[in-house]
Amino acid sequence: MHEHAPAPRSARYLGIALAITATFFIIELVGGILTNSLALLTDAWHMLNDVLALSFGLIAAWLALRPRTVKRTYGYYRAEILAAFLNGIFLSVIVVFIFYQAIQRIQQPAPVESMNMLIIAVLGLAANGLSAVVLSRSKDESMNVRGAFLHVLADTLGSVGAISAGLIMYFTGWYQADPLISMIIGVLIFYSSGRLIRDSLNVLLEGVPSNIDVRAVERRIVELEDVEGVHDLHVWCITPTRMCLMSGHVVVKKGTNRKKLISMLINMLKEEFGIDHTTIQLEDEGYPKAASEH
Repeated sequence: MHEHAPAPRSARYLGIALAITATFFIIELVGGILTNSLALLTDAWHMLNDVLALSFGLIAAWLALRPRTVKRTYGYYRAEILAAFLNGIFLSVIVVFIFYQAIQRIQQPAPVESMNMLIIAVLGLAANGLSAVVLSRSKDESMNVRGAFLHVLADTLGSVGAISAGLIMYFTGWYQADPLISMIIGVLIFYSSGRLIRDSLNVLLEGVPSNIDVRAVERRIVELEDVEGVHDLHVWCITPTRMCLMSGHVVVKKGTNRKKLISMLINMLKEEFGIDHTTIQLEDEGYPKAASEH
């Protein structure tokens, strides 16, 4: 029961990304104030959001390493899903802030020191790009890291937007490019946050993983010799990359070698569907069902 999970690379990569992001948040915040650039300030506040998100993600990654106990029989893996969900919420909040500031700036355009803004935005792009490369190495290992990666990727888009706004303002003097590009960045951030919230909620609500078709699982079980039917079938996961689970009742024919059938089911579900933790009850036709079964 007291097993320790291996230390994932994700915790190390999150730490590196956090150090990079925190440093350039300060640079962009000061630069945005000095140059009066909304695009730069927007990117800076989003970087602060990233600092919080990466910090929470790092804590969640450490929590996930804690051993399973008699009260936490699946361990603390779900802490990473909570981190991903909160990251999605944080991203949505920052979009509201971006649009509020942009609308105000469109109504009352303000001059921007575009050259200084460009220099700082390029440095921000380099920092975000470096963080994105670091996190991309383990973004498929954890939804938590994926959430952090989306934050940094959105920041990279923000830096590209700030550079674009700086170039337009430098060559044309059209200062409304600053808030308009900020709003475009906001739309992109909102899209990524929506997907993250949806995917993490599906895990927290113990929905079926997106890569598994429950009907296909049921059909495949029924195709096995000696199986009469399946009921009360459930498929869910602790995290998208750790421990996909299934429980169900399998109705079998009389005289079935139950040990052999259980072994076949376990191997088939693992090899064909990636379900690595199964709880199966074998029963004869006519067994009583609980009121909540389906």
